Amino acid sequence: MRRSLAVGALLSLAAGCTWIDDAQREARRGQVDDDGDGVIASKDCDDGNPSISTAEPEVWYDGVDSDCAGDDDYDQDADGYVPKEFVGLTTLKVKNSGTLPGGDCDDREATVSPKEKDIAYDGVDRSCDGGDDYDQDGDGYVPDEYVGLATKYVGTSGLLPGGDCDDGNSAVNPAGVDTPYNGLDSDCGGNNDYDDDGDGYVPDDYVGVAGGLPGDDCDDADPGVHPGAAEIYYNGVDDACDGGDDFDQDTDGYVRSGDVGRGTEGVADSGALPGGDCDDTNEVARPYANEQYGDALDGDCDGGRDSLQLNAVEGFVFTDAHTPVFVEARDRVYLSVAAADVVTPTNHWYASGFAMTWDAGFVENDPDAVGEFPWASSSNPTDFEVGYAHNFRHVDDTLYGVIGRQGTRFRALAFESYPLGSGTAGQATAQSNNTASDNFDDADLFVDDSGRVHGVGCDAGSNGVFTYARVDSIATSTSADVQVNEEAGVASAAACSFTNDQALQVLAARTDDLYTYSFDSDSVSPTFTGAASGSGWVAADIDTSIDGTSPLEVLALPTQVYVSGTGISALVGQMGDVPLAADAVLLTDGSYLIAWVNDDGTARAAIGNDAVGFAYVALSFDDVATGIAVWADDTNGMVAVTSDTQVAIGIYDW
Repeated sequence: MRRSLAVGALLSLAAGCTWIDDAQREARRGQVDDDGDGVIASKDCDDGNPSISTAEPEVWYDGVDSDCAGDDDYDQDADGYVPKEFVGLTTLKVKNSGTLPGGDCDDREATVSPKEKDIAYDGVDRSCDGGDDYDQDGDGYVPDEYVGLATKYVGTSGLLPGGDCDDGNSAVNPAGVDTPYNGLDSDCGGNNDYDDDGDGYVPDDYVGVAGGLPGDDCDDADPGVHPGAAEIYYNGVDDACDGGDDFDQDTDGYVRSGDVGRGTEGVADSGALPGGDCDDTNEVARPYANEQYGDALDGDCDGGRDSLQLNAVEGFVFTDAHTPVFVEARDRVYLSVAAADVVTPTNHWYASGFAMTWDAGFVENDPDAVGEFPWASSSNPTDFEVGYAHNFRHVDDTLYGVIGRQGTRFRALAFESYPLGSGTAGQATAQSNNTASDNFDDADLFVDDSGRVHGVGCDAGSNGVFTYARVDSIATSTSADVQVNEEAGVASAAACSFTNDQALQVLAARTDDLYTYSFDSDSVSPTFTGAASGSGWVAADIDTSIDGTSPLEVLALPTQVYVSGTGISALVGQMGDVPLAADAVLLTDGSYLIAWVNDDGTARAAIGNDAVGFAYVALSFDDVATGIAVWADDTNGMVAVTSDTQVAIGIYDW
């Protein structure tokens, strides 16, 4: 109807009005509404289609710009992206349509498109990347608090497992492989990354970055190995990380014989400890230990409860060591020997009178605890030798020594003095001239009240004689003249020693009896007058006290050892003993420690007295013994034995 009226009007105008030209018609074209949709052509993007005009609602995704807004019909929210299914589709009469990129997952929401930055954990896939909004690192795991929560526009969301402890790192999730010590809990196991075995301790390198955990973990791959763990001994593992050798349970520096050479994992120098520990749970029991007399323990691991293992003094090497003598002075214990050669941890001495020293009360077989006291020694080879003749005494705070020397055509008694307080060491030599003699078998010295030093030497050779010498005081000078040097051809004697019973005398062991020789100690040329004791004893060794202390005499007799003391005398021996050298010391309880060397090179000891009897002690020595000496105080007792190649000691604790 509307179109018929318009035509009629035109016919009327044509019949009664003036005709308009082309220019006028063109000017009025935009004012017409050809499609009759009520929108003039100048405002209608398609005036030939009444369903397209600014008055029409937009119908999206039909390829027509129905409302003439000029929008791409496939980008409803005008965010510059179209759903992926409309990529390349054009919109009728809209320039550049069909060129927009796809990927818009919500074309009605301008804040949702691939250009948008996703807001984590709001439940919306704003960037349209298809990722679960609760799995920010895309590793397939979500934090526990987001398990089951879905993401808008993501159809499979809400199904991912939890356990992700770092949703910003795709390398960290329950399926990750943890790399220790990089600071990441890659498998979200909850463990400290610097405590790989989870035992609560970390290696020292990571203390301070491990969240306060303590260090000292020596094996961070084993949860059973850490400080404070129970040590399982003998498995080769330092379970407690204390750095100890796993085969030295009592930490005494020795292992069981079967464990020698077995190392402990991670402990430097383990496997190098010596063997022989007979009780690895008791640090008191070990080789070289002090044997506790009278207890039920084999303290020195020599195989006997109260037997004594004699071990070479560590760090000292001797050649032809002879005649050991103990002296205690100024809280020091001296063990002096005569030796052809002594190599110490720091020196080499020749033709020596040489003493090792200890602090009294702390005697032990440890080279770090042993001092050196070379009192008649040379640092260079000599043209003379030393033999068995040797003695060492302490008188009036001075140490005195005498030693026998022998050259091609001489023999001599050499004296030395060493004041322990003030004063200078002195020395003197009494020498026979141009005489080929046997070397001395024994020697002794005595210091009288005037400070004069008397010396005697003897030998049992076919030409055996006494050599007696007297030297004025040598305590304050570096040398001294020999005032008397007499050789008295009275007898050959295997042993000789001074006694001081009212007057100075010499006790000598001859082949038929013991003899006591009297002489004038003030004479410039004394003569010796001897008398046999009548006992028939033939002693191989004589030791005497010159200060009245007990024991007064110790004699090595053919089948026994004789000890005389203040109010006591003792004869000790066992079947088959043939003593060649002996020594004794009085203990604080009134007993004696007596030790001797037999003619077969074995050594033996006994502890006791006449009243209670004697307990015999086995002395274990791995060489042929040639000399023996004993010493004791309130704490310790020590036995020293010499052989041709070593000086060995064994120590008792009382």
